[in-house]
Amino acid sequence: SGWEKDGVRGAGRIVEAAWEMMSDERHVSKEDKKMGGDPKTKPEIVGVLLWARAVRSVLLAKGKDDDGKVKRAAEMLMAVWKDRDCNVDWEDWVDANHKLMMWVPVWHGMRMARNVLGENTQLGRSLGTAVTEELEPLVTKAARLVGEHVSGETDRRGRVLFQELSKVGR
Repeated sequence: SGWEKDGVRGAGRIVEAAWEMMSDERHVSKEDKKMGGDPKTKPEIVGVLLWARAVRSVLLAKGKDDDGKVKRAAEMLMAVWKDRDCNVDWEDWVDANHKLMMWVPVWHGMRMARNVLGENTQLGRSLGTAVTEELEPLVTKAARLVGEHVSGETDRRGRVLFQELSKVGR
């Protein structure tokens, strides 16, 4: 996979710690929550948690979800999925690149989680529908648009992220 186990463990700990901090009022103000700013309700944030847990499961636990963390994160993501904003200004490659950086980890995490949880489970089917009907077309089209604006050896982060994660375990 090209991902070192120690790096996966360390990244997983950082994501889990950040997730826990989001529950602490010292890190998320009441005003932010009133304005809809609670990050734990944003699919692009919950999706990163799912991604970290699914990667950990695939690369460190032989694709097993023995602790149930992948399943819990997938359930949380699907519970807030209706609140996603996958709109892209297709005339603006910078917006497309931004959306790639936002949604590629979620797309990859959903793909990996689906394999961990089973494609034929209810949750696996829900993840599969979201991936194939929404995220796959979005990230593929956005990567293509951003690619049209790459000059020389300079590539764009969103597209690089898409290319790299496309190679890593599904």
